[in-house]
Amino acid sequence: MEKAGKKIRPQSIWPGLPNTSKNSTREKKSALRPIFEQLLALGKSLDADVKACSCKTMVALYRNHVFAQIKPATNARIDFGLCFATYKGKLPKRLIDTGGLAKRDRTTHRLEVSSHDHIDADLKKWLRAAYDLDQ
Repeated sequence: MEKAGKKIRPQSIWPGLPNTSKNSTREKKSALRPIFEQLLALGKSLDADVKACSCKTMVALYRNHVFAQIKPATNARIDFGLCFATYKGKLPKRLIDTGGLAKRDRTTHRLEVSSHDHIDADLKKWLRAAYDLDQ
């Protein structure tokens, strides 16, 4: 991953990478690493203008603004947040409202991803919709 010409080190939040700091959390979340990699690749495959920015607790996907975020919520689940602040339409129940509009947060909805099976056509459709809203 790169950010403004610099390499992003996902080991700051993602398990399974060597680090001399406390590794107990990393080891517990190491099963999430392949799911994270798949979500990141999916996001970056939308277009060449998609960038990933590693933060302390999550990885944001953006083009002009953040349209998605990948965050390890528990030891067994990733919350895949999406920005639907300007979406005019009905959203499915699978998209959980985060209260982002009330908090003035860009991430307004999330999908719970705990296995590769949860990365399906529906998730891809809503990721594309969030990307398209960020014009």
